[in-house]
Amino acid sequence: MGRQIQQSYYSGPGNYQRPDKEKSPNWASFPWNPIQTGDAFGNGSRVLEHRSQGRSLYVKTIPMLWPMNDDPGECVMETWIDLDPDLPHFRYRARLTNQRQDQNHYGSFAQEIPAVYTNGSWHRLVTYLGETPFAGAEVTEVRNDHKEAWPWVRFAATEGWAALLDDQQRGLGVVVAPGMEFHGGFHGRRGQGGPKSGPTGYMSPITHEILDHNIVLEYECLFVVGSLEEIRQVAIDRRPVELPGWEFSDDRQSWTIEGGRDGGWPLDGRGLVLQADSGRSQVRLVSPFTFWQADQAGEVAIRLSSAEPGRLVVGWRGLPTLPVSTGNQWGAWRQQWWSGERSISAEYPAVQDQWVRVRLSAAGTYAGSLTGLAIDLPAAVHVHEVRLRP
Repeated sequence: MGRQIQQSYYSGPGNYQRPDKEKSPNWASFPWNPIQTGDAFGNGSRVLEHRSQGRSLYVKTIPMLWPMNDDPGECVMETWIDLDPDLPHFRYRARLTNQRQDQNHYGSFAQEIPAVYTNGSWHRLVTYLGETPFAGAEVTEVRNDHKEAWPWVRFAATEGWAALLDDQQRGLGVVVAPGMEFHGGFHGRRGQGGPKSGPTGYMSPITHEILDHNIVLEYECLFVVGSLEEIRQVAIDRRPVELPGWEFSDDRQSWTIEGGRDGGWPLDGRGLVLQADSGRSQVRLVSPFTFWQADQAGEVAIRLSSAEPGRLVVGWRGLPTLPVSTGNQWGAWRQQWWSGERSISAEYPAVQDQWVRVRLSAAGTYAGSLTGLAIDLPAAVHVHEVRLRP
């Protein structure tokens, strides 16, 4: 269908198959994967509504499931694009509304928010990967020169942007929250090809989300058309002034759950109502990728409700210093995320919507650049809010 910026989501079952639909052998192991543009067989998504109002575009579609032949997803995608008349960027907003008959709980999957593909001329994937964001330090060209079958790499963009550039250092950049995980790279022969040629640049901010059968998931980001300096400057202008914090009144804030689940969508102001899997007594909450320095945030405050006293454990995730492939390297680094040495425990009494404070700086291993939290908790706890504090 050509190059595009598009919504793309993933959920279970892990090997999706409808009995009456053909599945591409090239994507035989793929899960449920609605794609805004169309499927692997060339069937385009169904446009329900579209409009242009000068500086704004809107489109509403029923997407196709990527690996299948003419299998519309039981969901609706809406996209808004708004141009700024004075700046070289546009605001991109997206909404997924699920209406799946399959009401099974499949846990979290990595989501492309959104998936961005460029013509072959824009082949240089550039970002900042270091430990001193917004200080003017040198950027990195991310190369996927490994020999694995999957062409993309993963990295954490500590300034919250990545760009696909041509040989003159101009192109398209996407700006999101600092520290977000990205996938990206280039496929094919660099520097050539049009919108329907094989060569393509790819980049995507990645978050991990639980897609309930009835969820409404929304996000937004900025796209910048211009030079590397212009793209990076937009990220600098949008840099956060507060430490990371998450309130779970309306949604999960991209936190995921291991070893259990919550009460499902919608949250309705209840927070995360934790339920352990069969045979387990605890669950683990895992934050999205973000970025902070340990000396900036010595404490984490957790607002929770629990009918019984209990004990929780907080762990912290470091920063990958280099881009890694989506295969074994990332998996090896993931094994080091949550370890006993990089965690601290705390007791709490029976509480009702109260703050429990954990002094992270009391652990000698709490140091350097950090990208996320994990919290192990007993089941039947309600978690309302998590905030890093000095």
